[in-house]
Amino acid sequence: MTKFQRPLRSALLAAACMLAPQAAIAQTADRFLIAETQTPNPEGDILDVAAATGQFTRFLAAVEAAGYEETLRGEGPFTIFAPTDAAFREMDQAQVDRLMQPQNREELLALLAYHVVPGRVTTESVGARVARPESAGGYRVTIDGRDGLRVNDQLVVMPDIEASNGMIQGINSVLSQPVLVADARTSTGTSTGR
Repeated sequence: MTKFQRPLRSALLAAACMLAPQAAIAQTADRFLIAETQTPNPEGDILDVAAATGQFTRFLAAVEAAGYEETLRGEGPFTIFAPTDAAFREMDQAQVDRLMQPQNREELLALLAYHVVPGRVTTESVGARVARPESAGGYRVTIDGRDGLRVNDQLVVMPDIEASNGMIQGINSVLSQPVLVADARTSTGTSTGR
């Protein structure tokens, strides 16, 4: 490569990077690589948009295994705090396999429903405050916008993904439902989240 080709190549690469806002840029030892990323079409429903991102394949498999697809393709609007594939990789894989079994469908459905709240929850709509809406599973979740958007203290890493029937907020954690705690003094139990 001549000494004139190198600056021209660098200038063209810089121009391409500036003109391609949808591209993800990674640096190698020799040169920059530009990899296209897919921007989901917000006209699709929540499941179509989640699939288009390529980051929620395990969540979508769980939705299918639980028979939750029809609900999530419904009119809405609702917000899904959707665990990314990375979140499912962090879980005990024996637990994931157990939940995906047909005989554990209701337990899986309850876990997924805990990740869904009514309405369109966005970073802007939460602002710098705390809200405690009831999830589709009946338990409350804590949504906090004071230090980045968080749900139950888990940072939203893929915020404000729009769909025709709601919003997706991608999180790198699978949320745990509150546990029913039995009081030894009485026969009643208390929950930490209803």
